[in-house]
Amino acid sequence: MNVFPPDPLPLDALFDTFRRRYPFSLDPFQEEAIQLIARGTSVIVSAPTGAGKTLIAEFAIVRALQQDRRIAYTTPLKALSNQKYADFCRQFGEHRVGILTGDVKVNPGASILVMTTEILRNMFYLEPPQNLAYVVLDECHYMGDEGRGTVWEEIIINCPKEIQLVALSATVSNIGEISDWIGRTHRPIAAIHHPIRPVPLQYVLSDRAGKILPLNELPRRVKDPRGFEGRHRPFRRRPPDSNCLILELHERGWLPAIYFIFSRSGCERALEQLLEQNLDLLEASRRPQVEEVIQRTLLEYPSIVPESPLNSLLLEGLRHGAGVHHAGILPALKRLTEVLFERGLVKVVFATETMSLGIHMPAKSVVIQSLRKRSEYGFRTLTVSELTQMAGRAGRRGIDPEGKCVVAFDSVEALDEVLRLIRGKPEPIESRFRIGYSSAALLLSKFADPEAIRRTIEKSFGQFQNQRLIRRLESEREEILTRLAPSESLTPPCCDLSDLIAYQEKRALLQMERRRLHSEARPRRRKREAKAFPWSETLHEARARVEQLALELSETACHRCPERPHLEKRLQRSRRLQAALEQRREQLKQVQETYWDQFLRVARILEHFGYLEDGSLSVEGRLIASLRHDNELLVARVLFAGTFDRLKSHEIAALLSCLIEEPRETETLFSRMFLKKYSHLRKKVQAMQHLAEEVERIQKAHQVALPVSMHVSYLPAAYRWAAGEEDWLKLVQDSYGGHEGDLIRAFRRLIDLCRQLEDFPGLDPTLRERLHEAIPGLDRGIVLESALI
Repeated sequence: MNVFPPDPLPLDALFDTFRRRYPFSLDPFQEEAIQLIARGTSVIVSAPTGAGKTLIAEFAIVRALQQDRRIAYTTPLKALSNQKYADFCRQFGEHRVGILTGDVKVNPGASILVMTTEILRNMFYLEPPQNLAYVVLDECHYMGDEGRGTVWEEIIINCPKEIQLVALSATVSNIGEISDWIGRTHRPIAAIHHPIRPVPLQYVLSDRAGKILPLNELPRRVKDPRGFEGRHRPFRRRPPDSNCLILELHERGWLPAIYFIFSRSGCERALEQLLEQNLDLLEASRRPQVEEVIQRTLLEYPSIVPESPLNSLLLEGLRHGAGVHHAGILPALKRLTEVLFERGLVKVVFATETMSLGIHMPAKSVVIQSLRKRSEYGFRTLTVSELTQMAGRAGRRGIDPEGKCVVAFDSVEALDEVLRLIRGKPEPIESRFRIGYSSAALLLSKFADPEAIRRTIEKSFGQFQNQRLIRRLESEREEILTRLAPSESLTPPCCDLSDLIAYQEKRALLQMERRRLHSEARPRRRKREAKAFPWSETLHEARARVEQLALELSETACHRCPERPHLEKRLQRSRRLQAALEQRREQLKQVQETYWDQFLRVARILEHFGYLEDGSLSVEGRLIASLRHDNELLVARVLFAGTFDRLKSHEIAALLSCLIEEPRETETLFSRMFLKKYSHLRKKVQAMQHLAEEVERIQKAHQVALPVSMHVSYLPAAYRWAAGEEDWLKLVQDSYGGHEGDLIRAFRRLIDLCRQLEDFPGLDPTLRERLHEAIPGLDRGIVLESALI
């Protein structure tokens, strides 16, 4: 498919050709961005969800193809990578597009390479793709993500200067600061901030009965507490009735809607309640269309078991115009829900927050059931950025004159939260840069000179943001030094400064002796008589010592000096300033060396285990450098401890499943029963747990707090699936018990880890052969069908 003429076009002709691809006129910020890209300038674009940032990336793709160069398009999510891959294949032709997500590798020599950020990060440390001219960093605000933000910084730090960056971000308040950092670290970059939504957004509220309230009615309504719980009734947070609220949306013509609920069970329960009340949101004439799409999906993905309890609920919901979307659902059924929603055949989707991240599913309205969500530290209030990201799904460009965001107002106390979030500005991106084992090993493999490593680390956005604090501390230090200058001429008229200090020390000693004497001389009481205890010889000696000290003090020149009180005040002030100066110097040292110190601590742990010696990595260290995995040190410890010796391929796969992502439950009844049955694997698991405890202990000794994950939740299912089990539903029910989507995602990550280990030449050949054998046993059936969804 030719999307543009094969011969290079003049820029004006190129712009005209590109504009004709779209049925609408480009916005000024889009025009500005593509003009800059065409002239060789990197750009970072901050704009609301749905504003059309992807169009800018598409121009970079067209430009790369016109120049016969390559472009890398990175996303933070595998599902988003798969979606972009499918979109670009339709737009530019399958032969031009490839995808690299670890577990999937398709057409790696293509001109357009879609990949996850971790893949590109490792490429830049080792060897960038040949003929690469552009890198698109989609969802660039992920740089502020706690777990993965470091990867984005590493890409920008290590990206060759000749490569042009196109960074696309949701609305953030410090886009200028980010562009300043990229300009200093990589190459000059133009910042384009476009805060205006393509479709205006109206915020409204919903009470517990599902009634929708305009914001301007809110203060009047909440003055009467009976509006929520009734008079004298205790307050409880309670979400609105979802069925009542959906009916209200329907009556107002505000469907289709995305209904955000911050728990999977809450989403499923909301769909169950809708079906229990027999709410049918779909016109009878359109049901055959839904059924046709469902049957086509079941034919395309024959491994789906429609009879499973959750799948049956989801399919029945879709037939009534309602869906559920969360990470635990089978990828094919999530995609089915997205397709039906895009076609207007699903009117409401109950979704967790993950649906707000990149997936293209615009709606007329959005409902946010609560302003509080669970985190690993308990419940917390949403941030402005989180609310904005979800609300950004409301309003379809070219269809809706206005998008609607309905915020559940579940208490009088929530009033301040509602108004603060709705009226607030998005939070700035704060660096989450940290040095892990893989990052440290990659730096050690790339640079022989420690100073080169230090310079690279100090290019991080975290260090750039620290410069503000460094400048403030330096300013405070200089101010203290200025105030200390007069103290240097502090000279008593009667003696040296050292005599004054000695006088103060002797006076302090006298005061201490007097307090001690007073305490010891206090009358002592007995239970039956209140007579004073007679003076002892010790007390006589103490009194004599106090009198002698007082006499010596009175005879010093300082004691009689009329300037002494004034000089002592100046000396006290000087001491306070000296203490403040030392504090600032220590703070400066800590801030200036934060990330370098992190690197040194991680490097010492690698040295402790023998993976780093005299600046050179051992074979274990090189394995750590090659892994795109959060648990890389423990993986290396397990592999090189002989844990997998004389095991079969499916047993190795099962044990490796203990080292992938941390599940919600670390141990289940299934895993306990499994390990009771297979005692030889139980011993292996115990050995792996000892290695994990050892890593945690060494980390604690070196003050390193990196995650160490060791669990057995996936082990029984991984064992059975890798051994050839065919009945997927039976496997899920009898060996796992959780959501199918979680298990498939875990197996895809397990396949990725097996491939990474198989590709590492330093492993024992027999082990590599076993890993090679394990992959086909894992990558089949419904797991394989889900690879590109």
